Amino acid sequence: MKELLILVQAKNEEDQIRECLNSLRRLIIPDGFVSQLYVILDRCNDQTKTISQELGVNILEKTISGDYESTSANNIIFALENIKFGQYILKCDADIQEIPEDIIVELFTHLIGDIKRVSPEVHSRSGKWWLDFIFWLSDMNRKVTPLGKEPRGAFCIFSRETVEQVGFDKTSRSWDTGFDNRIKQKGWSVKKVDNIVVTEKRNFTLKRLIKRQIGDGTVRRKLRLSFKRTILHSIFRGRPFVLYGYVKEVLTGG
Repeated sequence: MKELLILVQAKNEEDQIRECLNSLRRLIIPDGFVSQLYVILDRCNDQTKTISQELGVNILEKTISGDYESTSANNIIFALENIKFGQYILKCDADIQEIPEDIIVELFTHLIGDIKRVSPEVHSRSGKWWLDFIFWLSDMNRKVTPLGKEPRGAFCIFSRETVEQVGFDKTSRSWDTGFDNRIKQKGWSVKKVDNIVVTEKRNFTLKRLIKRQIGDGTVRRKLRLSFKRTILHSIFRGRPFVLYGYVKEVLTGG
């Protein structure tokens, strides 16, 4: 039997974790697979642990930040060092709320040959009309432009062997982009399956949204993504502060 390790990374996600775990527990596991579900408690000080225990899932507590710039990379490495189960990894953020029950079966049909990481499309929702409009605009732009074709990091499948072979980029805050770059350097590829969609609940304020975009712009510069591509990203994805963060990093010598 093949082993599937389902990892949920959570840092103070008491408002989100219950719905996420309930959705994951409803998933259809492919024939020939056995699975285990773990919540990685990343320095939580709220009720995330209590809720996870009430739902009867495995927990693994992490009390240090780790060596990587990316929180997700630290969480994945920590989990794989402490959990020996799992040839394949389903990595899920705790704010993922709506998941099709047959999604694992569908995604595994794409994780073949040289394709080493695969994800569905991820749609963001907040319940705030102005913010949901921005999210909707971003979703539409991904469909009609060449941008945004890479797999998403919030919900994806890859193998433990791939992690062991390529590792993560310690200097990148964007774990998935850094991971994918290393995969491609090996001559392999990654894939986002556009016709499969999960939904994440984002409790953003305007201030937090701007801060995140600026941070993403900084990451793009550190990854040496082109200025032209960043301009197009900012325009067509409706994320103007990404460009601001990119230019700011250039001016500070980054």
